[in-house]
Amino acid sequence: MKLWISALKNNHIPQRVLLASHARDLCCYTLNHNTNLFSNRTRRVSNRTRFTAKQFLSADKTCRELSTSFSKETAIQNILLEENKLRTLEMIPKMRSIVTNEKVSVGAAVLVPLCTVKGVPSVLFTLRSSRLRSHQGEVSFPGGMCDSTDRDVIHTALRETEEELGIPSSTVDVWGPLKPIPDRRNTMTVVAVLGNVGEVDPAKLKLSPREVAAVFPLSFSHLLDPARQRYTTMKRRHDNYSYTMPVWLGGLHRVWGLTAIMLDQVLVAMATDWYRTVLRSSWRQRR
Repeated sequence: MKLWISALKNNHIPQRVLLASHARDLCCYTLNHNTNLFSNRTRRVSNRTRFTAKQFLSADKTCRELSTSFSKETAIQNILLEENKLRTLEMIPKMRSIVTNEKVSVGAAVLVPLCTVKGVPSVLFTLRSSRLRSHQGEVSFPGGMCDSTDRDVIHTALRETEEELGIPSSTVDVWGPLKPIPDRRNTMTVVAVLGNVGEVDPAKLKLSPREVAAVFPLSFSHLLDPARQRYTTMKRRHDNYSYTMPVWLGGLHRVWGLTAIMLDQVLVAMATDWYRTVLRSSWRQRR
């Protein structure tokens, strides 16, 4: 910033600023024209500034870094658009199942509320109330047990979301269900349903105090930042089944457990170019 102020005051742009600016122009040219930075054609475009081989290498590295950064930022900004919705729905059937007991049935469903908060693509999370019988104070998605009157898991997820957050079912753009996930005891499966709830002001949501203590969003930029991602390994004692699952840090609350496994599914489906799952599982024979 100081460099630009100095340049403006003296009506002079230093050579290093010109070089960086011209490197950016070359990046745009090479990307738009599908050509190589070192090609004769690109060199002719750069005739207004003479580059040494070292400067070209530096510019090429800068170009690649800028290209990756811009591509990821653009992808995140467009992650809730119809084009990515269709791509996500194509990806879901290709995802591997982590159900270890095919005999268990679906017992619960949650909605993964995709949203924008002040225009920023995000995911909305809930903090479970201390009044609940289990998992008090843990991060979760709105949802619950399937009722006999529910038509399907989508109906369950929408009904529970309206009860917990006051978001009308009719306003949710349902994308579709993800793969079933077994609960901790492997006695039933839980299905996460993707749904876009649009622009949200968390402070204005009508929460059910009996079920929800608070809500908070995490942006896709945050969730796709490797610096925010960790993992932990757990083992079930009753059947010696071990699994490695992701953990997200850096927000108001830690995202882990079943919610983190669901979030892993979401990112694999929606941002396959920018996210690599750490979810692993294995059986170990008892001694």
